[in-house]
Amino acid sequence: MISNVTIKNYKSVVDVSLPLGRFNLLIGANGCGKSNILEGIAMGAAASSDKLDYEYFANRGIRVVEPRYMLPAFEDINAQGIFISVFDEDNNPSGFDIIYEKEAKPARWMNRNKYIKYLGKDFFRTGMSFDISDMRNYIQSKLGKDYPINFRINVNQDGMRIMPFNSDLEQFLICSLEESILRKTDDSNRTYPLGLHGEGLFPYLKELSQREDGVEIFNEIKENLKVLDWFDDMQVPSGQLSMEFNLKLKDNYLAETLNMFDQRSTNEGFLYLLFYLTLVISDETPKFFAIENIDTAFNPKLCREVTRRLIDLARKHDKQIIATTHNAAVLDGMNIFEDDVRLHVVRRSIDGYTKSNRVTLKSEMSMPLSEAWVKGFIGGLPDNF
Repeated sequence: MISNVTIKNYKSVVDVSLPLGRFNLLIGANGCGKSNILEGIAMGAAASSDKLDYEYFANRGIRVVEPRYMLPAFEDINAQGIFISVFDEDNNPSGFDIIYEKEAKPARWMNRNKYIKYLGKDFFRTGMSFDISDMRNYIQSKLGKDYPINFRINVNQDGMRIMPFNSDLEQFLICSLEESILRKTDDSNRTYPLGLHGEGLFPYLKELSQREDGVEIFNEIKENLKVLDWFDDMQVPSGQLSMEFNLKLKDNYLAETLNMFDQRSTNEGFLYLLFYLTLVISDETPKFFAIENIDTAFNPKLCREVTRRLIDLARKHDKQIIATTHNAAVLDGMNIFEDDVRLHVVRRSIDGYTKSNRVTLKSEMSMPLSEAWVKGFIGGLPDNF
């Protein structure tokens, strides 16, 4: 699990450090930089996978813009590159120094940390006997003891590959669901197992329902869907054509003689909840991910219960979540006295920089956390009206 992320020089984020728990919620006014923080982490994921291309950016939830718009546009900031550092729970660091190399052909984003690959080759030229630990020490001595990077070294028949390492970070993506995609009954534009807009949900559920090792996952998803009082059952008929992926849903209130309906007829709240449950419960989905606007399509009371359940499921299935919201009801599903549940208020400084502060409480409040936010006691609200 990742314990801390620092982002420097990504859009409005000049310098933000985010201490992370198991479940993390970002709140703040529109345009304060919540999404920029998530995208900054995704840039680190792109660098860790050595995939700093626009297609990868889009597939991870980064809004693709001209390179100059991905750096701070403040008059007093002259940033040449984006810097992301990540620490895991054992305090091992990974660092990514990302620049846009205009002189390259073609011009492209590059990770300056690739320099360590050439240092590795230099190690072999010293004539020292090969030892991974000696190589790591040699490279670190050249980088400097304060250079915040942890790297892995793979040597095989294809040569040597040295990269910053954090497997959870490499999987990171930003989920921002689209209802039209969630209602599709085919697998067009599928991303395995799930896409960030909802792609692949029903083909994946069909696969789980027919796999011996997937039935337990499928049943746990169904059990948690019962938080919706109307939900009775969900089936994926095995006789469907290979390219058709209709769910069959049963409503408690409907007559037994009425045929089940599919995802084209159900309400959008069900579809969003189904995706989130699948994302958290499946052992094939990323361990570390973000959810934009986690409150979308949910009744305020359901917001609270969904948040509570996702926290419990994240613990059970070893997932780490960062979410954003504009709905105060989400906060009431959190117990921020538990250290792995963290609330972060994001704001803009007087200079326009994105800043973030973790909300901590020394004792129980006499009002719900949602009310404290709406009344302005914890920040994260517009202050110009």
